[in-house]
Amino acid sequence: MKKYNKLFFTLAMGAALMGGTTSCEDFEEININPAVSGVEFVKAYYPLNKSIVGAQQSPHEAERIAVYNWASAARISGENSTFLSNGRYSDSYNHDYHNSYLSDWIKNANLSVTVATENEGNMTNDHDKNFNKNVKSFARIWRVVMISEYADNFGPYTISGFNGETPTFNSVEDVYKFMLTELKEAVAEITDEAPTADEAKSDPLFGFDAQKWAKYGNSLRLRLAMRLSEVAEGYAKEIFAEVDKSKLITTMADIAQVKEYNQWNAWAGIYSRGWNYISLPSTMSNILVGLGGIAVSEQRADLAQYTKPMNYLGLQFADHYADKTDNPTKGYWIDGIPENLDPRALRIYSIPGDKNADNFRDYGSSDIKNTTQPLNDADGNKILDLQGQYTWNYYPAGSRGAWSPKFAKNYAVGSWYDTMLPVLCKTYGGDSESSRVWFGPWETHFLLAEAALRGWSAGVDAETAYENGIRVSFENFGVSQYVDAYLESEDYNRVGVSVKFTHTAEPTSFEANYVNGYDNKPGTTTYEYPKASKSLYTEGLNTQLAKIITQKYIAQTPYCTLEMWNDRRRLGLPWFDLPNNETSFVGADMESTWTANTYIEGQNIKVFPQRLRYPSSLQNADPEGYKKALELLGGPDTDNTLTPLWWAIGGH
Repeated sequence: MKKYNKLFFTLAMGAALMGGTTSCEDFEEININPAVSGVEFVKAYYPLNKSIVGAQQSPHEAERIAVYNWASAARISGENSTFLSNGRYSDSYNHDYHNSYLSDWIKNANLSVTVATENEGNMTNDHDKNFNKNVKSFARIWRVVMISEYADNFGPYTISGFNGETPTFNSVEDVYKFMLTELKEAVAEITDEAPTADEAKSDPLFGFDAQKWAKYGNSLRLRLAMRLSEVAEGYAKEIFAEVDKSKLITTMADIAQVKEYNQWNAWAGIYSRGWNYISLPSTMSNILVGLGGIAVSEQRADLAQYTKPMNYLGLQFADHYADKTDNPTKGYWIDGIPENLDPRALRIYSIPGDKNADNFRDYGSSDIKNTTQPLNDADGNKILDLQGQYTWNYYPAGSRGAWSPKFAKNYAVGSWYDTMLPVLCKTYGGDSESSRVWFGPWETHFLLAEAALRGWSAGVDAETAYENGIRVSFENFGVSQYVDAYLESEDYNRVGVSVKFTHTAEPTSFEANYVNGYDNKPGTTTYEYPKASKSLYTEGLNTQLAKIITQKYIAQTPYCTLEMWNDRRRLGLPWFDLPNNETSFVGADMESTWTANTYIEGQNIKVFPQRLRYPSSLQNADPEGYKKALELLGGPDTDNTLTPLWWAIGGH
């Protein structure tokens, strides 16, 4: 008999403390006779519950991974775009994340599978038999979620690591084949058995709703299959053909999400640390500005007085913004709000000082509410003040502060970005009690749209799936009243993408207005869109694939940042600007790959992050395993943030 009793008493207590998901009856059952109780007295869903709850990430883990790494790499956080986006890393951050997985999340998902398997002969009634069978399938699906997160961050993984075998690292290719097979088999085993009320409480994702778990498993198969589109297209195409399109997450009723609570544990929101403002970055701003042609004044009449025409770039401050970047809006501070914004923009980010907004994120101290900051000269003397209230400006990708002579003089995007720039609104940031999304229905539609565009079996045409994805995203953000007009828009955003699916004309340059910020003299310039030929995705700025991924990117904000980063690594989409730098990327792998001429020469994968480094603790604990992992990555010098994974651009 295996010694499960002490472990599972801890699991049950943990479930109770983190949300009350274990009933009194369960505690009585597990404590019938702790000295002799074996696997027959253990519920397989206890460790599954612990895995799901733990994977929400406590504030400690979330800040180190979801904020500093994923939000940085996905370019949804301006102030953190100087971390992983610049090739910077922290061994201690990666250690915490890696070890949390190995010691907890994957282990408990696997343990749930093991206990369910060993309990199969101990069930005395049909409900228990069928429900135990379902829990095993649910745990297999969730284990894939956890393994995919590991493999998409670090790379090679030990498939056999928790099966009582000596761990051996497997290639990313083999890990993906394993995961896709697991999902297929797990979904096929799911029955229609409904949980009891007490059982349902232990599943924060779906309440153990069998059909929702089946839809999740199928949708995950599409997600993982599409990841292989550039490296194993035939295999990916086969998977799309065999997945039952009627059993997918396609509506908000089936969304995979877990409620967040204003607590200081794994139930807390991943953006719950108050000092993580998640300020608007240049990449996200350029994507949102102008897209869809919906006027800000139509969205919020009280903001009409602050809007600026779309051909106005703002106040030009050449001495206070680094310019070694391909960002087409570099060097400007807009003294207002662009006339047109994607309607989701104001539902994701709150404008500085905009207390009339129902989602305004108020930090509650007088210094942080200050929306006026100076531009200084080289000696630290103030030249002028910038007013940030009711403006839409961004944090440039790249180095800041003392690392950048220009940014060091610019307090608007230096020390005071939290007061001068839009930040993640209170719906998601700080003490929010939203729900962390693991898989939204919009993702399914965009996956089907991409599949149809590629000529794969999608069960729907690309345009319909694309529009369905946008519609459900607008529903999610509560802005459905704008969606019909939005879908017909041919207006370009700042990087040359429009919304209307059949509108694929490439953007052309136009005459834009600006004001010299130092002497207030007006001027004109030719606005040049990015050059597709110098981007990672060279087919064009306004292709139908670029539209699909751009819309998918916005819809995934702010929770599905890992998927946003995955698409970027896989396709080079959506369009990201190069890091903006003047000196060096301090402590970053990118120091040897970025040059002052990179933005002239064009983009390459060595100036965008590709993975997380394995923590040094892995090398110390398992030197042979670590050596094997690097062999699978491509060689002894591959453990850095710039080594592409097998399925990514340059990884195959």
